[in-house]
Amino acid sequence: MIRYFRLSFFFVAAFLLLQSCQLWKNVNSNQMFRIPKDGSFQFDSLQMQPTDDYKIGLGDRFTFFFSTNNGEKIINGLSGVGGIGSQSITQNTTMVMDYLVRRNGYAELPVIGLYPVAGLSVVQLEDSLTKILSSKFQNPFVQIRLTNQRVIVFAGRGLAEVVILPNVNTTLLEVIALAGGLGNDSYSNSIKIMRRTKSNKRAVFKIDLSTIEGVRAAEMIVQSNDYIYIDYKPRIASSILSETAPWISLFTTSLTLFFIFLRL
Repeated sequence: MIRYFRLSFFFVAAFLLLQSCQLWKNVNSNQMFRIPKDGSFQFDSLQMQPTDDYKIGLGDRFTFFFSTNNGEKIINGLSGVGGIGSQSITQNTTMVMDYLVRRNGYAELPVIGLYPVAGLSVVQLEDSLTKILSSKFQNPFVQIRLTNQRVIVFAGRGLAEVVILPNVNTTLLEVIALAGGLGNDSYSNSIKIMRRTKSNKRAVFKIDLSTIEGVRAAEMIVQSNDYIYIDYKPRIASSILSETAPWISLFTTSLTLFFIFLRL
């Protein structure tokens, strides 16, 4: 019996050794954006404010509204000047429509038609449309507002959310709060922000919110299409147990059946 027990122990050890390489690969395999441990990677310098205005991109949506005489009718309508006519203007201004930037970079706008908007900032687009409308209308007032500015937040183990930015000056702390805060496994001292640059690459900033000194970094202004990734504690023991449990169960069942047939 002792001989069979030693032989079984040998088979279990050999089996786990053969599976160890594959099991180690599966441990916390859902972790993303890992930093090399050799120190070869360097984070970019922290930017409290975006260095450039956000450029409208493919798939973005925005509202477009204009009025003549430098927006005089808008002010009159909102202030109640002009009676019934101005009341109808106020009602019309509440009918907000947004416009999609197509895959070719164009958006179809009323009066203007198809117009290339991708790659322009909001201010540049407003100025361009104002010049175009000036040939047909007297002193046009143009207002553009992006409606789908968003960031992707990976807030911890198995948690991810697309957060719509409520305004252009949304801070990092506001975004984390909108995403539900930090999870129990999250590292507050290891938050990565990945931002697209002019060269179509992504700058990577590291944020530490674990101490009171991090309150300044918490006020960093995020930008649309930022990736925010919060590192989390690895669960090596539970991951290995989860991976090996089915195999150990199968082996012990087979071993039990072997001893039962051995006694028959």
